[in-house]
Amino acid sequence: GDTKEVDLGSLGKHMVRISNMSECTNGETSETACGFVVEFADIVTKQKFNSTKTNVGGWKDSELRTYINGTIYNALPSDLQNVITTTKVISGHGNTTGEENFETQDKLYLLNAQEVWSTNDYDTSVGTSKQLDYYKNQGVTASSYAGAIKQYNGANSKWWLRSAYSSFNAYDFLYVSIYGGWACDGAFISNGVSPAFRIA
Repeated sequence: GDTKEVDLGSLGKHMVRISNMSECTNGETSETACGFVVEFADIVTKQKFNSTKTNVGGWKDSELRTYINGTIYNALPSDLQNVITTTKVISGHGNTTGEENFETQDKLYLLNAQEVWSTNDYDTSVGTSKQLDYYKNQGVTASSYAGAIKQYNGANSKWWLRSAYSSFNAYDFLYVSIYGGWACDGAFISNGVSPAFRIA
């Protein structure tokens, strides 16, 4: 939970916090909650997941992934960029026939439902990661989730997760609500962006 201010230039100054220190020991296939994980404690900006109404291709093929690993990563101070390691990221797929969980290699990534609440019925990547130490220590669960609230410009705000919603449609992604619980929104809606990364 220790925090530090990071200057992102035109994106403003934001707080990052240590969210995990424990290693993965239960066969996790995603490295996103393994070892030294840092995340933004607030919301950097608001962006659409995709400009069109689709979650097909998930996080892997999304415009938001390109933005986060381009614009936001490039705005980080160079000394921080130099210690960020490339992370194997497993992300959930939607309900499109034939899709399976996606694997990417990213410097920055969004969290999934398991990393926040430990479980979720609509995130197919649950089981590939584990709950981050920070949220576990905050007592965050599917029914008690105030510890997952983040703010944008001083007000509670929704923030995106990397998982395509696996039920009902082919255009929603999961997000964390202003109360800290889970919900879903169309990919074309602008919600908060609050990435995480691992330190080598």
